[in-house]
Amino acid sequence: MEEQNYPNGEADALWLARMFQDLPPVPVTPGLQARVLASFDGVMERRRTGVRGFLRRLGEAVWPGVPAWQPAAALAASLAIGIAAGTFLPVEQALADGVEQPGAVALDALPDFDLGENS
Repeated sequence: MEEQNYPNGEADALWLARMFQDLPPVPVTPGLQARVLASFDGVMERRRTGVRGFLRRLGEAVWPGVPAWQPAAALAASLAIGIAAGTFLPVEQALADGVEQPGAVALDALPDFDLGENS
């Protein structure tokens, strides 16, 4: 039978740590470091302005620290559940109550505060 090389978490981590320790460090040139640090403020300013910046800030206000698709998916799912509940439940309730208008819902009626004989 052929021996297969499956990953082993602990052994692979030790092997990878030894490999990185044996490698020589790669120095960053001072010019490159200065250019990167100097451009940081400009990049951050471009991110803050415009429509994309507004949408990014809005997304961070709605659900901080997640990609934009997660709040959109949660909103779409809650909207679909709400539309389904609003479409199916009131019609069944209105038909069961014998109301002439099929669009009537429970909140259309005035509240009844009859406390019975204890009032």
